[in-house]
Amino acid sequence: MTPFPFSKSPVNDLPQASPYFVSNFGYWSEVSNYKDAGVQFLTEFVRHCHLTKEASILEVGSGLGGGLVYWKQHFAPKLLSAINLPGEQSNFAKHLWNENDVKVKPFLEGGWEQIKTLPSNFYDYVFAVDCAYHFDPLVDFYKEAYRVLKPEGKLVFNMFHYEKDTKHTFPFILKLFYMPPNQISTVDKTKLQLQQMGFLIEHELDWTTPVIKGFIQYSQYLKLSLRIFGSILDKLTNSFQLSYHYYVVKKVSKL
Repeated sequence: MTPFPFSKSPVNDLPQASPYFVSNFGYWSEVSNYKDAGVQFLTEFVRHCHLTKEASILEVGSGLGGGLVYWKQHFAPKLLSAINLPGEQSNFAKHLWNENDVKVKPFLEGGWEQIKTLPSNFYDYVFAVDCAYHFDPLVDFYKEAYRVLKPEGKLVFNMFHYEKDTKHTFPFILKLFYMPPNQISTVDKTKLQLQQMGFLIEHELDWTTPVIKGFIQYSQYLKLSLRIFGSILDKLTNSFQLSYHYYVVKKVSKL
C-alpha cells in the first residue's frame, strides 16, 4: 500500500536522493524528511535479517529499483534477481540499475507469480518490501518463497494485520488500496501459517508507529494528493484496526 504502486511518481513527488529511489512508507525514527526515512526503511529492513555480504537476493516487488542499488553498494551480493510489474516503475528501475552498474539477473516483469519460474533451493534471501499484502493468494507466495530459498535462507517482508479476528463492514474498501481483504489476517494466524510451512519465525516486529504513523504525520507537509492519501490511510487503519508488521522467517525442515 504505497501511494504510487504502479508509477514513478515518487521520484518527483517525494524528496528523494539519487540513486536510492524508493516507494516505501519510510521508517520515521529520528528523521524528518522522506529522503532519509525511505533509506532508513531499507537499513532497518536488512538489519534484523543480518544480511551478509556475497549473498544471493531475490526482491519480489522491486519498484523503482533503489533498494537493490542500496544493497549492492553496501553488501556486495553475489547475485541480485528481481520481479516487478511491467510499467513506469520497472522502466525507471532498469535505467537506474544501468546507470549504477547494478546487474539484476534475471529481472522478470510480471506479477509475483513469476517466482514459479525460478529454481528451487537457490536464494539466500527473498525480500518483499512493502508489497506482500498485495499478493493473492498470499499462501502461495509463502510456499514459493520457501521453495526458492536455500536451507536456512530467509524470507523478509512487511504485512498489514487485523488486530482482532473479526468480520469488518465494507471490506471491499481495502481493494481501493490494492489489498485483497481475504488475505489480511491476524499476527497469530500468519505466524502459525508460516510455521506449518516449515518457516522458523526469527523476528515479528510491530512497525505501525515508526512506519505508518510516521508517514501519516509527514504526509501533512506534502502536496494535496498525498495529504489526502495520508488522511485516508489514517482512517483506514483506524476503522479496520490494522497494524503493520515486519517479519524475518527462516527456512527449516517442514513439519
